[in-house]
Amino acid sequence: GMDMLGCVVVGTITAVGGGTIRDFLLGHENGHSKRAFWMDEPEYLFICMVAAGCTFLFWNDAAKSWALSEDDVWIFWGDTVGIGVFCCIGAMNGVRAGVHPVIAAICGMVTSTFGGLTRDVLCQRPVRILHSHAEIYATTAFCGAAAYLTVRLAGAPLAIRAAAGFSTAVAMRIAAWQYDIKLPVQDQIYNHPKSNQNR
Repeated sequence: GMDMLGCVVVGTITAVGGGTIRDFLLGHENGHSKRAFWMDEPEYLFICMVAAGCTFLFWNDAAKSWALSEDDVWIFWGDTVGIGVFCCIGAMNGVRAGVHPVIAAICGMVTSTFGGLTRDVLCQRPVRILHSHAEIYATTAFCGAAAYLTVRLAGAPLAIRAAAGFSTAVAMRIAAWQYDIKLPVQDQIYNHPKSNQNR
């Protein structure tokens, strides 16, 4: 039920929110203070705004003309490729900031998925990456970033590192989608009955 401005804001935040949160958390890079990447490279922001605006204006007509649906497989593949790419980019940013490898892997996960987290909060719906109503998502990004960093520690060149991180995230995302892999959930919390002996 959002208007055009709302849809453009939500669409743009979904796209750049993960990198923005990552940059805020890192605070610096190569010894210099760091601000959100799109402030220095505004073309990313402009592209997202235009894409979101065009989707708002033309999606219904395009969907009718070309029989498109939000559940089409090409949307899944685009999302999957994005996870593979951005988990590596986030890990690279963590490395440049000089943080521990585990934190760098978290940077990869944040870059890939926290834009969607922010979107879900704004839209007041259950956060996709925090619930198991769908297959694993953030886990694939974290593992892709971890693969990138592991291969980096082994001394491999950039192309091999990126290929390892990308392929790990993509392979896990595909497997999770095909086999409906989910993290375990506790349906209820056990509370031991209190003793009434001392009352």
